[in-house]
Amino acid sequence: MKIIKNLTFLALIFVLTLGLVSCEMTKSDNANQNTKKTIAENVKLDQATLGDVEFDNADTVRINQDENKFVISGTISAMSASQKLTFGVEDVTHVVVLKFTFDKEKTISTFEIKGNTTKVFSTDSNTENYVGSISDLLDSEEGEDAFAYLVLSANTKNYTLKSTYSDRTTSEVIIEIKATLATSTED
Repeated sequence: MKIIKNLTFLALIFVLTLGLVSCEMTKSDNANQNTKKTIAENVKLDQATLGDVEFDNADTVRINQDENKFVISGTISAMSASQKLTFGVEDVTHVVVLKFTFDKEKTISTFEIKGNTTKVFSTDSNTENYVGSISDLLDSEEGEDAFAYLVLSANTKNYTLKSTYSDRTTSEVIIEIKATLATSTED
């Protein structure tokens, strides 16, 4: 009887030790995953309408995220004549369309798009490079997370998108376009 109690006691200690070790390994794995810098914003390929003209990405366009950097690859089709006219920048021949969702826990006050030129949407019209109110940029409805559709020139290879929130925190997202620019248009 004494041997059974001792064996039961040893088995219980073994199970507890095994459980504690596995919990510590899980905590360690989670800590390693949490050390990667994550961002609250979300960027994905999408489609948008400017005026009455639709802009979308070809099926061959891909987006990959590495922390706060998003790389756009694949093949981007040239814009149609109506898209070029609507976009309004003569030397831009290709675009990529993104949906940019802001931090859902905070209120956006300034959004800076920096590529070949810098454009800033803000609640303060005295901000340098101001092009419009933050509310002009947002496409979201009341009660939804704040987001904006961005139609960016694919002729510009690097963008920095900087969000500044009402609590003065900032976040930067880097967009790198490594895609091939096709010569034919997609209608």
